[in-house]
Amino acid sequence: MSDKKIGILLQGRITDWTKDIILEFNENFPNSEIFVSTWDDENTDNLNCTVVKSKAPSMIKNDASTANFQIIGCQEGLKNMTSDIILKTRTDQFIHNRNIFNIFLNFCDPKKIMVPDLGTYDNVFRASDLCQIAYRNILLDYWNNIPLYDGSSHEEPGLYLTKNYILKFKNDHDPWNLILKKYFYIKSYHDDFQIEFEKLNKFDNYKIVFDKAFKNRSNLD
Repeated sequence: MSDKKIGILLQGRITDWTKDIILEFNENFPNSEIFVSTWDDENTDNLNCTVVKSKAPSMIKNDASTANFQIIGCQEGLKNMTSDIILKTRTDQFIHNRNIFNIFLNFCDPKKIMVPDLGTYDNVFRASDLCQIAYRNILLDYWNNIPLYDGSSHEEPGLYLTKNYILKFKNDHDPWNLILKKYFYIKSYHDDFQIEFEKLNKFDNYKIVFDKAFKNRSNLD
């Protein structure tokens, strides 16, 4: 591992898995900066890390989008962190690979965001929002420059986040296949990140379940 300081930001509601996820991160990355960004009404008494609590945004009428939860949760967490490189992940998702930061450092362009292949599409303007690894300044650009979702045009959270970063912040209107290579580095959900996701854990074929949920605008986020 390089001498660059690493951090881990877990964002979301506290689940039965969260405590064990943090314990594993502490074991695999003992010198890392670990934050949980969650909501005022969540019980975080048993979490062995730094906790940031915020007021949860109101749900938009007739829209189950969780984009604003991600935006606010990530903004509040990131502004309190000082690490050079940050893994942004979920409170209900293990990332078992203890070499994940080395993969980023050895293979990912420092100006790109490393994301898993699950939830990233070649033909749809969407990079996976299951987790991200990037230099702190890149993640600050990504999350701090996204306006809150107002529901005026219904859009799945992953699409909304990716489009705003690329089209509005980067002002890049190249074809998606070029943009994907330009701003993101894709690694395997299973082999590289070694993700274990609470909501998908009971399914054998994660991709079929994820694709179906994405098409139906189900709430995976």
